Amino acid sequence: MPVVFVHGVGNHDKENAKKTQRFQRKLFSQFLLPVINAVPRDNAVLLPWWGKEGAVPRWGHACRPGLTESLGAADGTSVTQLLAAAELPRSGRTNDVVLDTARDSLADAVDLLYSAIDIDFCSDDELDELAALAVPLAAYCELHPRFDRADPFWEGVGDDPSLIGAFVDAGRESGPRRERLGAGETLGQAGEWLDSTARKLQKALVGTPTRLSSGGLRRLTDDRVQAFLGDVFKYLALRGTPKRPGRIVKIVLGDLRAAGVGAPQGEPLVVVAHSMGGDIVYDIASYFDPELVIDVLVTVGSQVGLFAEFSAFRGVPHDLPTKDRRKVPARANIRTWINVVDRSDILCYSAEPVFEGAKDVQYESGALWAHAAYFKQPNFYSRIAKHVQAAMT
Repeated sequence: MPVVFVHGVGNHDKENAKKTQRFQRKLFSQFLLPVINAVPRDNAVLLPWWGKEGAVPRWGHACRPGLTESLGAADGTSVTQLLAAAELPRSGRTNDVVLDTARDSLADAVDLLYSAIDIDFCSDDELDELAALAVPLAAYCELHPRFDRADPFWEGVGDDPSLIGAFVDAGRESGPRRERLGAGETLGQAGEWLDSTARKLQKALVGTPTRLSSGGLRRLTDDRVQAFLGDVFKYLALRGTPKRPGRIVKIVLGDLRAAGVGAPQGEPLVVVAHSMGGDIVYDIASYFDPELVIDVLVTVGSQVGLFAEFSAFRGVPHDLPTKDRRKVPARANIRTWINVVDRSDILCYSAEPVFEGAKDVQYESGALWAHAAYFKQPNFYSRIAKHVQAAMT
């Protein structure tokens, strides 16, 4: 069976969704398929797109309280890049924001760059190259977590461009070369994108404290919060019943059921669900199709615990908790459930205190941009793969 990834809220634009899904499919294929011994094939990673059925504001966000100022658009800096820059460590050791991050954590520097890449403007070839570079970079970060003068990786690295050259070198070979890219060599498409992203982060950092006043922070996050609430309201109102499921349930359930069709015998079904996607998957497994067997469920930045707290799931007994039973009973059709919790993510909730069988795994990004960044970060995919591999042994 393949990997099924169920996205979260706000993925309403078809063309943007195609770009994002292409990148995510590549990363899931390279990080997750090998650890579950899945046979590589075209349908090995399914990504049901339910965003086309998401909520559309009837008055065009007229309910906003007078927030007319636009941030980030004038200089081509995205909202994600502004939020990322707001959390960059400022050690004072350099004027290069990615290098500052790398001196504390090489993995954080890689994930910062990948999180801030504007995927919508990447070509398919560029996305392929960025995905291919992600695997060796994550592997190198695991072996070399932070700055070490004795490590040849750092030889000649003194600014963001030279650091990105070192990243490209680490990806091209099993280890970095002592001689960096020469004048006749290029960074390649992936390196050029990382370099461009680093320069945008540097620009975004300028003036960030004033931009992120309470009003500025709301302007940066308001669309995301409204998208979350809108999609939640619409899903709950129109999700339907097992005999007549709503459109969102049909889309996700269709791919979950299709996952086993034609799959080699013995392959597990691994479902990874982000944000609202986790709520949809649990609703399906507990109410719409309780016979569906999921070998490993990974919920990330999700609200499954919150939904249960307020009795939003029809498949969860509404008389819980009781004196004799404090948690929702474990579901036999979810054999392993890993719930990734980042306390910096304001839309992320624990599951373990509410559900038997759920295991909360902490992921500490410490970032304002945490909710939107998970599935662009190479090291996040690497960590998920390790947890899934452990669950299968």
